[in-house]
Amino acid sequence: MYLCCVKSTELIPQRIKAIGEGVVFGYADLLLPDDMQTAATMTLSRMVAEGSLRKVGKGKFYKPVVSRLGEMPPMIEQLTKDLLFKDGERIGYITGVPAFSQMGLTTQISSKILIGTRTYRRPLKRGGYEIAYTVQSNEITDTSIPLIRILDALKYIKKIPATSPDAVATIIREQLKKLSDDERTLLISYAINYAPAVRALSGMILENIGCFNAQLKATLNPFTRYSIGISDNLFPNKSNWNIE
Repeated sequence: MYLCCVKSTELIPQRIKAIGEGVVFGYADLLLPDDMQTAATMTLSRMVAEGSLRKVGKGKFYKPVVSRLGEMPPMIEQLTKDLLFKDGERIGYITGVPAFSQMGLTTQISSKILIGTRTYRRPLKRGGYEIAYTVQSNEITDTSIPLIRILDALKYIKKIPATSPDAVATIIREQLKKLSDDERTLLISYAINYAPAVRALSGMILENIGCFNAQLKATLNPFTRYSIGISDNLFPNKSNWNIE
């Protein structure tokens, strides 16, 4: 019994020490035998009480990073990695304001994280963030994510903070110009699975850069109008897509 206790008191701190600062981890990441789980729980609880670890959610911890400006929270990707990957395979992606900020669409900082997944999941709170989910009908891969984030931005174009629909559409126009023909083809195939307003906006922007797509046009009801708030001088072709 004594030897077992000695081994656990040595092994558990060693495993924790090997994890980098700011990296969120759980019990499974410590790779401990089953008979050390209770000892691990006690050790982690003690380290949280001492302040050498922070707890960000049920069974989730990290070692704080301290800079000249004070303690830094873990990156959003660290906080959510277990929600984005399962058994090494990607099951979700970060979208919403954090992603839109990285895309240059807003300078706003948000305490809300939106994750796209194939199936709905219940919201939760972790590390001071509110985490919600949105169902993504398209495949979620490293290739698709940059494209479906563009479509997500069009989906939420009127709700993105500290910007305007005109500004968002203009920035996305420049991003679509940089896509290859194959990437634009993929974007169109993904857009088909979005709401009509997103399909209309995608078609408007693509046509504006000389890439009219009849497939997108054919999916839209010719009598439905979309009140977005796009200016005529920026997108003079908006009426072709019934966008106001």
